[in-house]
Amino acid sequence: MSRPLTPVAGPTPRRRWHWLLLAVPPVWCIGVIPLVNRVDYVLGSIPFLLVWMTLGVLIGSAALAGVYLVDRSRGDADRV
Repeated sequence: MSRPLTPVAGPTPRRRWHWLLLAVPPVWCIGVIPLVNRVDYVLGSIPFLLVWMTLGVLIGSAALAGVYLVDRSRGDADRV
């Protein structure tokens, strides 16, 4: 007699919505450059575009740190 096939119980896939944070740095640095390039504001003697890109590095680092911290708290950091 053959037994009916039952699905194998395995680990359920986790949702990784927090990985959408990784889209923030490219959108910040590349997607908005045409709009930011037209700003004539100068902060001290530093052009606004340089301030914008520096903030992009800080925001990108924060996004990567956020994804890492969420993955580490779930135990996924060592698996990838």
